[in-house]
Amino acid sequence: SNPMKIGLDQLKSRGAKFVSINPVRTGYSAIADEWVAIRPGTDGLLALAIVHVLLSRELFDWEFLVRTTNASWLVVDAPGTPDHGLFLRRSPQEDGSFVFGTESGEPLVFDQTSGAAMPMASGVRPALFGEHRIGQWRCRSVMSLAAERYLDDSFSPRSVAGRCGVSAETIERLALEMAAVAFEQTIELPIAWTDVWGRQHDKVIGRPVAMFAMRGVSAHTNGFQTCRAIHLIQMLLGALDGPGNFRSKAPFPRPIPPPQLPENDIQRINQPDTALAR
Repeated sequence: SNPMKIGLDQLKSRGAKFVSINPVRTGYSAIADEWVAIRPGTDGLLALAIVHVLLSRELFDWEFLVRTTNASWLVVDAPGTPDHGLFLRRSPQEDGSFVFGTESGEPLVFDQTSGAAMPMASGVRPALFGEHRIGQWRCRSVMSLAAERYLDDSFSPRSVAGRCGVSAETIERLALEMAAVAFEQTIELPIAWTDVWGRQHDKVIGRPVAMFAMRGVSAHTNGFQTCRAIHLIQMLLGALDGPGNFRSKAPFPRPIPPPQLPENDIQRINQPDTALAR
């Protein structure tokens, strides 16, 4: 779209690097600082190889993951039981019991201060990694499970390169470039704010790395998983809803779901020369 082209021109004029990952060099790729010719349909694999590099080098935003994501939530690790893979939650009855597979109980993290499973709250120091025995269950953090999966050699740039058509050197360089910008060219604004847990912050931190994936990625086979992999990169870098990165909510009031629903009166839809009510 033309607004996107105008926006890209503004970014480039301010010194930003624009990388286009596309099988063909058309459209936005024509003005890209770097064009990465990927094999069609392998974008998710490339994204997870980038995740592999970030995890293996420990290049991720610990504080952002703890504060903003479910990376520190405890997951029941009990293969062969109905509770396996479910979040460990505190029972709403306040009797010390746990509940699974429901949204009624508060998700629990392992508090490094008390050495116990606690709901996320001000003063709690969640362990981002770890395996813990909570009651009768062995639990692991979401981040531990993600690291175990994506640190596997099958996601390494060397293993992925031949399948996605991008060299291992290029994959690793792109990952390290994004990490360098995120953590060495950080934007800090002296704006006080309070997070959802009631903790006070005296500045806003921005990681100036942004990614934009449209229908070409999302409408492909397994497109949902591809988009999720891209969002995982954003979360690891702490590059969401901050200065210089991806805004997950439009900066103006737009209620979700939108108040205007499509017309669903079949008689009105089929009535000739009659405008739809909505």
